[in-house]
Amino acid sequence: MTACGRELLRLRTERKLTLGEVARQVSCSTSYLSNVSYGRADLTQRIAGQLDKILGVGAFAAYVSQPADGDGRGKGGARARPGDVSRSNVVPVIAALGALLPGYIKADGLVGSVTLVSPLSRHIPVVEQACEVARGQDRKTILPFAALFLEFCGWAYQDAGDLECAMRWTSKALDYALELGDSPTIAYTLMRKSAIATEAGMAGYGAGLADAALAQRGPLTPRLRAVLLRQRAYAAASQKDSRDALRAADAAITEAVAGTSQGEADRAPYCSPQYAEMEAGAVRLRLGQPAQALAVLERSRLAWPGDGQARDHALCLTRFAAACAAAGDRDRAAAAAASARAAAEGMSSGRVSAQLSRLERELSAWGRKPGASR
Repeated sequence: MTACGRELLRLRTERKLTLGEVARQVSCSTSYLSNVSYGRADLTQRIAGQLDKILGVGAFAAYVSQPADGDGRGKGGARARPGDVSRSNVVPVIAALGALLPGYIKADGLVGSVTLVSPLSRHIPVVEQACEVARGQDRKTILPFAALFLEFCGWAYQDAGDLECAMRWTSKALDYALELGDSPTIAYTLMRKSAIATEAGMAGYGAGLADAALAQRGPLTPRLRAVLLRQRAYAAASQKDSRDALRAADAAITEAVAGTSQGEADRAPYCSPQYAEMEAGAVRLRLGQPAQALAVLERSRLAWPGDGQARDHALCLTRFAAACAAAGDRDRAAAAAASARAAAEGMSSGRVSAQLSRLERELSAWGRKPGASR
C-alpha cells in the first residue's frame, strides 16, 4: 500500500467510513480509490481536492502525481501548456499523435487502461488546442482523430473508475462526431455515453442514449450493431426489464456472428461472438439468472479467441466464476476464481480488479459460514 493509501485508510478508519462510502462522496468508483491506494493508478487533482474536503484535511494534494487532471489542468487549475500547436503545424502534430494511438489501444486490450490515463491526459490539451486553431480542410482532416482519441480517453477514465472525466471527454468526442456528421462514429460514441451513464446508476438515461445510437441512420456494420445492442441490454437489465434485456443481448450475439464475415473496418474489432456471449452472460447475471448466465459464459470461456484481448478474457473468467458462485457451486467458483486471478496477474484494469475483489469477498464470506466446504 502506498503512503497515500495508508493515509486514506487511517482517515476513513477514524471516521468509520468504508472505501465505497468515500468513493460515492468524491464521485469516483471504489476500484479507482483501491487502485490509487496500491499504486496502480494516479491520484488526480480533482479527486485529491474532494478527499481533502470530505475528510477535513489538506493532505492529499501532496500525493498528486498526475500533472493533468482529465481536462488538461495542472495544480492550481492552470491549463497544461499544449506546446506550439498552430495552424501551420496542426496536421503533422495530429498525424504524430495518430501514430501513437494504436499502441495505446493495443495496450488497453492486453492489460487494461488504468496505467494509460496519465500519458493520455498529457495529450488531451494538444488535441484540444489543435481543434481550436484548425480551419477549413485542416479541421475536417483532424476531427475524425479528435473524436476517436477523446472517446478512447473517456473509456480509459471509465476503466480507471473516474466516471466524471469519462463522461466529460466522451461528450466532447460526441460533439466532434456530430460536427463531422458521421453516423457510425455518432452511434458508437452515444453507446459509450450510455455505458458510462448506466454504470453511474442512471439506467434510464443510458437506455435513452442506447436507443439514440441504434436509431442512427446510415451504414452500421454488424459488429457495431452488436456493441450497441449489448449496451442496450445492459441498460435494460439495470432497469430490471428482463424481456428487453434478453432480446437485445441475444440479438447482439447474432450480429457479432454476422460480423465475423464483414469486410468493413469499424470501431468494434473486439466484438467477437465470444465477447458478445460474455456480455449476454453478464446481462443474465444482472437479472438474477445465474444458471442461464453460467451456460452462456461457459460457451464464451471455452471458445475464447487468442487475439490479444487478454483483458476481456480475464473479465470473462471473472464473470464465469461469479456465475458459479451465484449458482451455488462453491468448489467450481473457487477454482474458476483462481483461473481468473492468474489471467489478471499484472493487469491494470479497474473493471477486472473490482469484479475480482467483489468475487473474492463473496467467496471469503462464504467460507466463514457454518458448514461451508473447506
